[in-house]
Amino acid sequence: MERSFFDKPLDQSQIKANIVSDYYPVWSTIISKKAKLIGLIDLYCGPGQYDDGTDATPLLVLDNLIKNHDLSNRTLTFFNDKVPDNISKLTGFFKDRAISKKLRYPPILTNLEVSDEILERLESFQNIPVFSFLDPWGYKGLSLKLIKFAINSWGSECLFFFNYNRINAAITNPSVESNINALLGKQRVADLREKVVKLNPFEREVILMDTLCMALNELGGKYVLPFCFKHAEQEKTSHYLIFVGKHPLGYGIVKEIMAKHSERDKDGIPSFTYDPKPKQLEFTFNKPFDELLESLKKDFQGQTLSFSDIYKRHQQKTRFVKQNYKDALLYLERKDDITVDKSASERPVRNGKVTLGEKRIITFK
Repeated sequence: MERSFFDKPLDQSQIKANIVSDYYPVWSTIISKKAKLIGLIDLYCGPGQYDDGTDATPLLVLDNLIKNHDLSNRTLTFFNDKVPDNISKLTGFFKDRAISKKLRYPPILTNLEVSDEILERLESFQNIPVFSFLDPWGYKGLSLKLIKFAINSWGSECLFFFNYNRINAAITNPSVESNINALLGKQRVADLREKVVKLNPFEREVILMDTLCMALNELGGKYVLPFCFKHAEQEKTSHYLIFVGKHPLGYGIVKEIMAKHSERDKDGIPSFTYDPKPKQLEFTFNKPFDELLESLKKDFQGQTLSFSDIYKRHQQKTRFVKQNYKDALLYLERKDDITVDKSASERPVRNGKVTLGEKRIITFK
């Protein structure tokens, strides 16, 4: 199974790797301004490269890291895979690219089965900001305790693979109950088991994902953003890549990165979904742009504040990106529902649109 998977990357694997490798350098640059030492953890790292020569996540991230002399002097790295051959190959790539020589702290490489016990090997990462990437084959070893460790320190954030298809089936399977309990919590699993038998597939997915998000919130993960990958052949969800963090800045940045890889509706609202199947004409009663317009008018009625403040306050726990907010406010301006301190006729036009700068002052009627 491992060998065929690493022949060449599937589109969804490439998207997943791109999201991680795009986000990590932004996170590390911001966090390093306030921390002397930062960490990078990948507990299911694989061999580092596909058989066709395409770099996987560990090499994508490290190749970027070693280009920054300051960060390469202040970053601890930990890579683990239970398959010894994967670690052997990754070690070889590190040697070929002289990665260990370009990092002040040589990478730590282990081939352990991921469980709560692996946290003992991560003692040096306990009190520093850490970025963790957790990408298991299935879900064994992935637990709330592990994710809590990953986001526990100041500035720490995590991206992890959530195998929805297998976990959904496992909820009612007593033979894997301990693994599911570790991931969602014993009482939550018991509650889910009672509810899901009466639900259709869509309702079942909604309640399972809501349960996971609530569990992550309780761990201290105030900001959770799932990116959905649809099945290549069937009309159902395959898996999710899930961001967990504690600060709105990281949430806003990863949202923009995920949106780049996402489908969008006619109004430019990202779905945070990748679907490899040919697209069909869709009809929907769901109008996210209209919902954004009404929410902005309701939440800021009678207030005067900058675009930057509107975005920072409202974008928390929504899936709208900055451009969506600009489009919505420009629409409200045309409808005379708001006024801007500098009129549309006085502001520059770029790409056929009137601009709306971060410092523009907006008054809601």
